[in-house]
Amino acid sequence: MLQRKDGKILLLFMGFLIIYLLPGIYGHTPWKQDENYTFGVIQAMHETGNWLVPVNAGEPFMEKPPLYYWAATLMVHLFSGVLPMHDAARTATLLFSVINFSFFILLARRVFRSESLTDYRIWLAFAVYISAPGILRHSHDMFSDTALTAGATVALYGIVGLIRQEKLAASALWLCVGTVVTLLSKGVFIPGVLWITLFLSALFFAQCRTKAFWYPVILAGSIALVFILPWPVLLYIKHPDLFIAWFWENNVGRFLGFSVAKLGAKAIPTRVPEAIMLFALPSGILATLYFLRHPVKCLKNQDEFAITLFPLLGIIILQMSATSRALYLMPFVAPMAILGSQLLPTIKEKTLRYFSYFSAVLWSALLVVLWGIYLLKLSGDKRGWLAPLERWLPAGYEIHFSWPLFLFALAITALWLCRARLSGSLNPAFRAALSWGLGVTTIWSVAFTLMVGWFDYSKGYEGVFTDLKSHLVGLYQANDCMASYRLGESEAPMLYYFAGILHRPQKTFSKPENCRWLIVLGDKLQPAPEGMAFFWEDNRPGEKRNNLMVYREVSGSNG
Repeated sequence: MLQRKDGKILLLFMGFLIIYLLPGIYGHTPWKQDENYTFGVIQAMHETGNWLVPVNAGEPFMEKPPLYYWAATLMVHLFSGVLPMHDAARTATLLFSVINFSFFILLARRVFRSESLTDYRIWLAFAVYISAPGILRHSHDMFSDTALTAGATVALYGIVGLIRQEKLAASALWLCVGTVVTLLSKGVFIPGVLWITLFLSALFFAQCRTKAFWYPVILAGSIALVFILPWPVLLYIKHPDLFIAWFWENNVGRFLGFSVAKLGAKAIPTRVPEAIMLFALPSGILATLYFLRHPVKCLKNQDEFAITLFPLLGIIILQMSATSRALYLMPFVAPMAILGSQLLPTIKEKTLRYFSYFSAVLWSALLVVLWGIYLLKLSGDKRGWLAPLERWLPAGYEIHFSWPLFLFALAITALWLCRARLSGSLNPAFRAALSWGLGVTTIWSVAFTLMVGWFDYSKGYEGVFTDLKSHLVGLYQANDCMASYRLGESEAPMLYYFAGILHRPQKTFSKPENCRWLIVLGDKLQPAPEGMAFFWEDNRPGEKRNNLMVYREVSGSNG
């Protein structure tokens, strides 16, 4: 039974999630690069009913398993009558992010052996976690890594319980669920690291070498396989070539390197250390320092073992891998936040107090700038004070005032201004972490409430392809098709979504054999292929590279 104080804390937690998650999840079209191809797969799944093979703009897309696509397609079926299709699909991100943050609280409570949610250590760790730039940004993105991160947090919660021999049936269930979600979201890497962590616990703890430990573990793994195997088995039976593309090229090949030239994301030696420092800030730095101070304690303490070894193994493997991106660190930030947050109470009170002052000044100044930009843009900026921002926020966009959004942003701002009353009685470590985390949240939420349309104008493809569609009116016939040359996995689904044109890829810059139209992605306008003429060129505002160019056949009866 929840205590009365626990109930109040849960209400505050849910209120915070509304402020943290809603701004940035809704109100904008898919953005390059991950959201574009993810939405392409979701749209194809929604329209064709093919739930087995992920397809992006007519082409099989075997980079990731389909769990996130399945969830997002279900959301489209549920909400497409209420929301635009892309916002309905991104509701899956909201679902997985809420699951991730909820299980983070449960994981922190289990690690700290807290009797109730009033234990400040839980919320200290949470404040550290939500401050990470990578978590803040990608918890709003429409892509599989949100499901992967949620699954990893769920599985870790189960693993800590199994190691401590606590609520064995429930812990085994959560391990099972987390294993299924992680593997069917991204592949074998994260579930592999989770299970290696679990197996290695037998080397450190006597209770992990007993039947009482292994029976629920084996049962959890067996049940997980029952849910995992149908998709890869059916894929192998019906499309063995696509199974090879998924498992061999995108899982094994990306690690060993033989498919990196084809698939991209080549590893850079400094990328993972940089991600620990910046992408996971401050969790990565704090966890590293805490581990270096207490390496033996971290590995011999049954509460800290899993949250230490899981990110440690994962980071080592990522550093060895032939491919890497900063976002691959996402599943490891949660355990690092819990581990590293324990370092904050050891810092001198004076230092923490100065850091709180620094946070207050920094985020307050940025908030003033943010509101100033919004009000200047709303008034028309007749003096051109916003000109330095044109590289990121094009001047051609006109902000439309909305009372609900304005009042929501105003409420968030008021919450920031009243933070002193909320945190005055907290201990210095928690107050410092809360000041930073609340400041990060305030800036993000106000920006994505007031100016999400402006961001979308710069980052989205709606304006580009609706302009193409308007130029094609009366010229592009019902029986026409459009070939493509070097059209990317991000641009192709947006061409289909906004212009209704499904491209036909070709390998050369030449007149298509069966189509009257050719769309090309390139940096500079090229002379039209023989038998064709230049028709249209455009790009997202402010972008100088990766221009989109369309050529039209000039020979034949319809030329």
